[in-house]
Amino acid sequence: MHSIDKPSFLRRVFALLFALASFACAACSTLPKETDASTAPKPADTASASETLPRFDLASRTVKLNSGHSMPLIGLGTWTMTDEQAEECVYHALKIGVRLIDTARYYQCEVGVGRGVKRAIAEGFVTREEVFITTKIQPSDMARPSEAIDDSLAALDCDHIDLMLIHEPGSNDEQVYRAMEAAVRAGKLRSIGISNYNTIEALDEVLSYAEIPPAVIQIENHIYNQNRELKQFAEKHGIVINSYYPFGGRGNTQELFNNELILELAEKYGRSSAQIILRWHLQAGYVAVPGSKNPDHISENYSVFDFELTYDEMQRILRLDEQRRFANW
Repeated sequence: MHSIDKPSFLRRVFALLFALASFACAACSTLPKETDASTAPKPADTASASETLPRFDLASRTVKLNSGHSMPLIGLGTWTMTDEQAEECVYHALKIGVRLIDTARYYQCEVGVGRGVKRAIAEGFVTREEVFITTKIQPSDMARPSEAIDDSLAALDCDHIDLMLIHEPGSNDEQVYRAMEAAVRAGKLRSIGISNYNTIEALDEVLSYAEIPPAVIQIENHIYNQNRELKQFAEKHGIVINSYYPFGGRGNTQELFNNELILELAEKYGRSSAQIILRWHLQAGYVAVPGSKNPDHISENYSVFDFELTYDEMQRILRLDEQRRFANW
C-alpha cells in the first residue's frame, strides 16, 4: 500500500472546504432578501384597486359613493308625474321605507317632490338627512348651470341636493360640470354625476376634465341592456350605475315581465316579474329607480330585500343581454 502524505492531504481537504463555503455564500447572495418593513407592501396598497369598487350593502340597502355619501339602492322615479301626483307618490314611498327619490327639472315636478318630502318630515316618519334626492340640469339650462342648480334648490325647497346630474350630453358639458363642482364646494350639492352618457368614450371624456369625479352615471339599464363593459369601466373609478327604465320603459314592460325565465323565477319565489327584475338589479350591482303612480306597485317594487336569486339564476339572466335599448336619446 502506498503511504499517505498527511500535510499534502490536509491542504487538499482545506482547499475543498474553502471552495464549498465560497459557493454556498455566492448562492445565498442570489436568494431574495427579507423585505424591509418600511418598503413592504401595506395591506392598503394591495387593496387599493378593490377599494375603488362601489360597495353595495343589502343590509343597510345603500351603496357608498365615491363622494363619501351613501345612496339608497331602490328608489322612486317621477318621470311623467304632475306636481300633485309627485307629492302623493313621494309621500307614500317615504312612508313605506323608500329613501331615494329621482326627479329632474325637465320632469316639471320638483315642486311636488319637495312638498312630498316636507309632508313626510312634518309627520315625523323620516328626516331630511334620511332622504336622498336626485335631480338633473335640463338641456335648456346648459347655458346657465349655476342658476339652474339654484332653481332646483328653490323648487325642491331644500338647502342641499344629494345628487345632481347633467341630464344628457351637450355642447358645453365641461362648463356645466365645473358649475356642479363649484356647487359641491359651496355645500349646495353633495354628489354629482351624469345621465345618458351611454359609452365608455363619453364617460372617459368627462373624467378627463373632472376635478371631482362623477359618483353616478344614470342610463337605460335592464335585463336586455346590461351595459356590462361600461359598468366595469365605471367601477374602476368608483362610479355607480343607476338604472332608469329598469323594466324597459313605458310600452316595453310587458315584454320584460313576460320573459320566459323571469316568469319561471317569479313562480319559483312567489314574486312578481317586477320584483325578480329589481332583485337582479340589486345583486348585479345596479341602483334602480322604477317609476310608478300606483301606491301598490310602489310598495311592491320596494319589497325585494327578503329573498335572493342563486348564482346560476343570475348567470341565466346575464345571458338575456342583447345590448338592446328602447329609448332613443
